Amino acid sequence: MFRAVPLRWMALCLCPMLVEAVLQVGVPVAGVVVSKLLVPMVSVWWLVTTDQRVRSGRFAMGLALRRTLALRNTLILVALMSACVFVLQVLLAWGLAGGPAARLLLTADPGVGQAFSRAQVACVLGSGTIPAMLLFFTVPRMVLDGMPAGMALGENLRLLRTGWRPLTVSLLVSCALVVGFVYQPWLLLLVLPLGYVGYWAYRDTFDPPQHA
Repeated sequence: MFRAVPLRWMALCLCPMLVEAVLQVGVPVAGVVVSKLLVPMVSVWWLVTTDQRVRSGRFAMGLALRRTLALRNTLILVALMSACVFVLQVLLAWGLAGGPAARLLLTADPGVGQAFSRAQVACVLGSGTIPAMLLFFTVPRMVLDGMPAGMALGENLRLLRTGWRPLTVSLLVSCALVVGFVYQPWLLLLVLPLGYVGYWAYRDTFDPPQHA
């Protein structure tokens, strides 16, 4: 997939992160909370664009945006489910450093660097990869296949049980890269394309190649 247009694939996976950065820096006080609700919607657009390019050979980002906006209820559900992961991270931050420190995290206050050690930040960020596994197949099934949220989540849980070996490897790699990013920022270049691994896991599971 990457051999044809690697730079465009990399640019595409950067989009959600760039939107998150703009929101957190540009929106006073509430930027972090706003980003946790809006960036999952951008990620849905990324997923639709990725699927569109793989299946039709065209990124067609405008068409992907129109398709994404048509998924109104699904967008809201994906945003809320993704926000739950962030809520768990904030609760962990509260437990590690106390309520005032967690509030600094919520508001992207510059003092957060003094409130948390680097190891605590790594722990908080890495912890999000665990509940995020509940959305591994759930989101693409909802977005690309139109499956109801409850049914998609139940199917995801079933697949976590039956395919726990490769999914555990995926979880450990994701967690290691996210934790490592706190110490070595260049690892972000490896973290971002992981979404494509999730997309191909979905395709391999639900849309396997047909053999004669």
